[in-house]
Amino acid sequence: MKNTERRRFSGGTLLMLAATVLVLAGTFFVLARLSSGKPVDLTRLRPGALALQTAETAPAETPQAQRAEEAAPTAAPAVQPVQASDVPAEKSFTLTVGGTVALAGEVRSNSYYSDVKQFDYYDIMTLLKKELRSDINIVFLENILSTDEKASDTVAAGAALSMLKAAGIDAAACGFARAFDKGEAGVLSTRKLLSEYGIQALGVYENGSDSVRITEANGVKAAILQYTNSMQQSVRKNMARNGQADMVPAADAEQIAADIANAKRQGCDAVIVLVQWGSTGKAPDRNMKALAQQIADAGADLIIGNGSRIVSGAETLTASGTGRKVLCVWSLGTVLSGDRSNIRRMAGMLLHVTVCAENGQAEIREACYTPLYTWKYKMDGRFYYRCLPANGYVPDGMASDQQKQMQKAAETVRNAMKDAPLEEREVE
Repeated sequence: MKNTERRRFSGGTLLMLAATVLVLAGTFFVLARLSSGKPVDLTRLRPGALALQTAETAPAETPQAQRAEEAAPTAAPAVQPVQASDVPAEKSFTLTVGGTVALAGEVRSNSYYSDVKQFDYYDIMTLLKKELRSDINIVFLENILSTDEKASDTVAAGAALSMLKAAGIDAAACGFARAFDKGEAGVLSTRKLLSEYGIQALGVYENGSDSVRITEANGVKAAILQYTNSMQQSVRKNMARNGQADMVPAADAEQIAADIANAKRQGCDAVIVLVQWGSTGKAPDRNMKALAQQIADAGADLIIGNGSRIVSGAETLTASGTGRKVLCVWSLGTVLSGDRSNIRRMAGMLLHVTVCAENGQAEIREACYTPLYTWKYKMDGRFYYRCLPANGYVPDGMASDQQKQMQKAAETVRNAMKDAPLEEREVE
């Protein structure tokens, strides 16, 4: 008996037919585009169509393909490596400055060996070598150097420079109240001897034209200038009459401003101004403070004073017009002195800073200090001197009374710096 029921298609058959139609439609679309010579953009097929795009056939450079790649959830954004040359490099150098080194009084008399008729200062500052490891190390030297003049509290033998060299000193600020006591010959002798030891002379010059020199350290161009404000006016007038005033530049605000501007024109990144000023044992007066403000306004990045033989603190000045912050240290005290009449005159400090420069602008960072003490001891009937950190280790053989003096020196410096924008640096 013939079956008269209409034939029906199953769901699976219908699904296969739909898929076949879609494949045929896609094939027809691709063949048509290829025959026309136009590029094939498979991303225009409607969702659900079979896209056979591979790395070789995908039109990666078309805007549509770029958008499809950006939309893919698994696609990571392309990262371009940053070249070192694309990042502006900040340059910096470290600087340490110490106070007065004066080869006078007991230090001078006890460092002379009559049997060989020579002075020996070599070891006096060697215990500071760990603290003098900056890129540039400077001290204020309050002696004229000579091989011809007789040694005195003002004049020191050239042998003194072995002490500075052994400690790692790179430059000496030589302008002080009596720097011209031996006239032009004394200035030239001081410069010559320092040069022979590879130490730069600051504050004493053959003429004014070489007073602004650019020193480069770790890519930073710095001008380190020194001026003297403590020389007697009668000496100044005599120097001016003889055309020698520029040999020991006075701390004149207009001249300092001109020198700073000159340094900037030479491409200087940082300007550091050292000033010999003040009276022995005295705090900064209003004239010093007025001068410091003028120096800051003129563009100095750091001001370091000395001359009073005592530590006198520090403060941050604000340059008028620009609002720049300028660190001013009033006095560093003494590194070495034969004056043991008062603990304040036996104490001193090292100032440590990092000078950073970027795009011709300087910034002073990481400012801190190390308190110092000059240890005096007797051995084999002779007195010796050693400069050392007052907050450091106690040297072997140091007597109890000297240990107490060393502690007092550290406290003296801390008291003087308690309101200053600097931290005490721990001794390694």
